[in-house]
Amino acid sequence: MACLPFYPDIIDDAATETPPTTFLSFCNAGMIDLRTDFISRPTPPMIEAMTRAAQAAPGFGLRDDPIVAALERRAAEMLGKEDALFCATCSAANQIAINVQTNPADRVAAEATSHVITSEGGAPGALSGVMMHGISGERGKMPMDALTTVLDTGDGLQGRTRLVVIENTHVRTGGTVLSLDYMSRVRKEAMARNIRVHLDGSRLFNAAAALGVNAKTLTALADTVAVSMNKGLGAPLGAILAGSRETIEKAVVARHRFGGSWRPANIPAAAALVALATMVERIGEDHATAHELASGLAAIDGLTIDPAQVQTNIVLVDLGERLGTSEQFAARLAEGGVLALPFGPRRLRLVTWHGITSRDVERAIDVFLQATKAGIRRSA
Repeated sequence: MACLPFYPDIIDDAATETPPTTFLSFCNAGMIDLRTDFISRPTPPMIEAMTRAAQAAPGFGLRDDPIVAALERRAAEMLGKEDALFCATCSAANQIAINVQTNPADRVAAEATSHVITSEGGAPGALSGVMMHGISGERGKMPMDALTTVLDTGDGLQGRTRLVVIENTHVRTGGTVLSLDYMSRVRKEAMARNIRVHLDGSRLFNAAAALGVNAKTLTALADTVAVSMNKGLGAPLGAILAGSRETIEKAVVARHRFGGSWRPANIPAAAALVALATMVERIGEDHATAHELASGLAAIDGLTIDPAQVQTNIVLVDLGERLGTSEQFAARLAEGGVLALPFGPRRLRLVTWHGITSRDVERAIDVFLQATKAGIRRSA
């Protein structure tokens, strides 16, 4: 990956003896980046589609653009919903979904380590005035008795639960896939109480591939669904919020109120259309690459991984005490050309995506081996 030519000040700094971090972040030439899949790059067909879109006249109104409209129609069809809305990020799609399906002072139930609680900046309270009720679960699953208790409580003294959020795959537990049976049980309990369900499906197609089902099978178990167009699909940015026509009409207003009515959006929408057409069927390849990585790392002394727990494209690696902290170990990996994400004091997260090949996996395993040996020598 060449240094980006439109950052002249940063590139000029490259001549200094110790390049600044900002420069290094743009010039990770030869690095194997396993920190996340949202840094996945658009494919040549996506780039070609964006180039053509850049030459087309964009729409003016909130939903006037023909390319965006085509994307929203295709996404709604693939997700089995009446309508869909193109949003800038999956977090934005999640927050819009919460906003249009609740009222201030309502409660929203979700697993305690779900993305809407841990990683969206307190947006449910700040933007929609709702109270998040985190339910401690196991690998993303809320215990049904605890969930039903939350669904049943609420009165004039405490807000009623109006929405349940399910995250599938569940990122904090390493891309865990929630089963159809579990989702069906949540849906049944919620419907019995006239409570809606939102599916945070940022990596929905990973979950569908792991379960061997069509995405519609999962989305049928929720009123609304948010799906990232980057990550495994490889589009440069964007997400889809899908649901009933009435819900999406409200979502258009909420998106604008949140400052998210991006126009023109035809260029990223063109890439997302190609992503839906070309990347869904291959997403299981990332799971295979993740399994290769997990199996190789599990054989290295000092690293703890359970390959059986690797269900999709995320691998969690626990470090032995002799290897130092996750920050220290990640720094040693970076010296060898591998970028990993510290995910706790002694845990790293590794994520595969379409740009990570089996050859990259082999090299990454070797870098881990060398970093482990170096860590053990330093602790001796």
